[in-house]
Order: sequence, then C-alpha cells, then structure tokens
Amino acid sequence: MNEYYLTCPRGLEDITCLDISTYLDIPPIPDKGGVFFNGSLKDLYTVNMYSRTGMFVLEKLYFLEANNYNDLYKKIFEYPWQNIIGSKKTFSIRSKINSKIYTNPNFTTLKIKDGIVDSIKDKLGSRPSIDRYDPDLKFFIFINNNKIKIYMDSSGSPLFMRGYRTKIHKAALNESLAAGLILLSNWNKKDHFYDIMCGSGTIPIEAAMIAFNIPPRILRDDYAFKKWDNYDRKLWRSVKKNAEDNINFDNKIKIYGSDIIGKNIDLCIQSLEKLNLLDKVKFSQKNLNDFVPELSIGTIIINPPYGERIGEQFNLKLLYKALGDKFKKDCAGHDTYVFTGNPDLSKQIGLRTKKRIILKNGTIDCRLLFYPIQKGSYK
Repeated sequence: MNEYYLTCPRGLEDITCLDISTYLDIPPIPDKGGVFFNGSLKDLYTVNMYSRTGMFVLEKLYFLEANNYNDLYKKIFEYPWQNIIGSKKTFSIRSKINSKIYTNPNFTTLKIKDGIVDSIKDKLGSRPSIDRYDPDLKFFIFINNNKIKIYMDSSGSPLFMRGYRTKIHKAALNESLAAGLILLSNWNKKDHFYDIMCGSGTIPIEAAMIAFNIPPRILRDDYAFKKWDNYDRKLWRSVKKNAEDNINFDNKIKIYGSDIIGKNIDLCIQSLEKLNLLDKVKFSQKNLNDFVPELSIGTIIINPPYGERIGEQFNLKLLYKALGDKFKKDCAGHDTYVFTGNPDLSKQIGLRTKKRIILKNGTIDCRLLFYPIQKGSYK
C-alpha cells in the first residue's frame, strides 16, 4: 500500500475526492490544493487515467523535518536516492515553499539537488544529470516552515492535457477546471447542455466525455510512471482496456456549443474528430442574441472574458448585461452558470445568485455563479 497525492485546481478538492472515490477501495481525503489517497500501483494507474479534475498524481517518497539548510542537506543526503534515480537517469525538482526558514526558493531547491546528486555519487561513484525539460524522473517538494514532503511525479505532463486539442486557444479554459465546473453544477447528464460562448469548445467536450463515460485521457499514452523501474506494462494495458470497454454511447443526451467566431468553431470540430464525437456534440457559429434553448429545461455553463486587457471593460459590461437579459428572456427553467474572474462585471448580469463557488483559474481568483432561472420570475 502506497501513499499518493493528487493535485488539483484550488476549489476543486471536494469534487476531486468524489470523482476518484468511485475507483478506490479506501476513501480519499481532501487537502488544500489536492487529495490524499492510499492504494496500489493499479490505483496509481487508474487515477492517472480517470481523474477528470486532477493535475498530477504524486507518490510519497518520505517526509522530514529540517530546521536549517545544513540540516536539510544532511537529511536529503541520507535518503537512498541511488535506488530510485541511479546514476544514468535524469531528474528535475519542482518546489513549493511557504517557510520563514527557507526564504530563498532557488537556493533551497539547489541545496536539495546537491543533497541528491552528492548522495548518489557517494554510493555509485558518478552523478546523475538534471534535465528541466524532459527528465526521466520529476520530484515535487512541498515545504511548510520546517516540514518537508517529497513526492515523485507519476503523470509527467499535467493531467489536464487530454490529447484532443489540435491548437491552444489563447483564452482556452484548463480542461481539468472545465470538467470541475460541470461536476460542480450537478448536471444530471440527461437534460440538454449548452455553452453559448464556447471558444474552442472545452466545456461542451468535457461534458460529452462525462456523459458518455469517456476517460479524460483515453487519447493519451505518455506518463512519467512508464520510466519507473516498477512499471508494469501488462497492468497498464489492463487499466486502459477496461477504460475503453466502459465507454457508453447509449446516452441520448444533446450537447451544444456556440460562438460568434468561426475559427473557434473550427477548433471545436477538430477536437471532436480526434475523439470520434462528431455526431454527439453540435457546434455552431452563432451570436449570443440568436441563442434560444430547444427545450424548457437544461443546463447552461459559460466562461465569458474577464476583461484583463485595457479598453475591454466598457464592451464587456454590455456583454454581461446582455447575458442577464438573455437568461431572463429565453432561459426560464434552466440552471445557468457563469464562471468569471471579474466581480464588477458579474454585477452587470443583474440577477441574484443562488450559489457562488470560489475557484482559481491559474492565479486569478474566480467565482462560479449559479443563477437558476425560474419561469415567471422576471418581467
């Protein structure tokens, strides 16, 4: 039984717990910025494949306490790194530090690196190399005052990288965060689903993958754990085949995405082609004013621009006001969600929220605003 830590966007810890608990025998435990869980190598592979909101699956190496730089170096040196890295593999270190002791992040990371390579040279006679861009092994170091937690990354590229994007849209929403918005909405996977400002289509595509039980990384086969000495090719193939076998297209759900920019819709179609979902999601070039839901019930989730560029604020105030008008006029009976990082603009919607969920989009403080639009409430 190993100890693992799944990192996730801030604000999605509880939904991440719920998401992966289906695949684990031991219930995971939420933490700030991630989720702890215990399990086997199969569980490690499974969470890498199935987690919709995770970012990195990390395996615990060890925890230690060190009260100064010399103490830190000594305790890092004492760990049997030669059994993990050896002298031929490359590695990198990623540190997250919140400490009054270790106030210089670069020097702290360098001290840890020196402890590792010196230890290996002492045992094996030669030093391994650092590779910041494509290392064989990647280590995550979390330091809180004098407490140091050391993990090894099993994911490699962040788990939000699904493999269906053909081009990165400049304002594209992180796929893990997009999936989190959908899971937070409690959408029942039966009622119609809409994103009427879809950009490159991340939200509708993630909704389709949830509705049809498509594992988020069904297209991806690159993982850091494949470079580990204990990589079990047969076990990984079994996990992947099981994921493929459980895809279910029996759901007759209708999912729609629309955007005013035609090139965005082209990107959406290209992603659908890679996932073989062309007949499952309908994307169209459409002005916001032309949108009318097909039925009297459904879910709408949108991620409008936040207005970070100079000169955008006035036009975006009109846009957010138009959103509120559209909801009131045409969307009665729908659960509508607006994900935004600009509280001043959200006031222009002119509706009272039933729920405001605090989230992070990178470094931006954001809110997922829930507006249940009731029939006969607005005039």
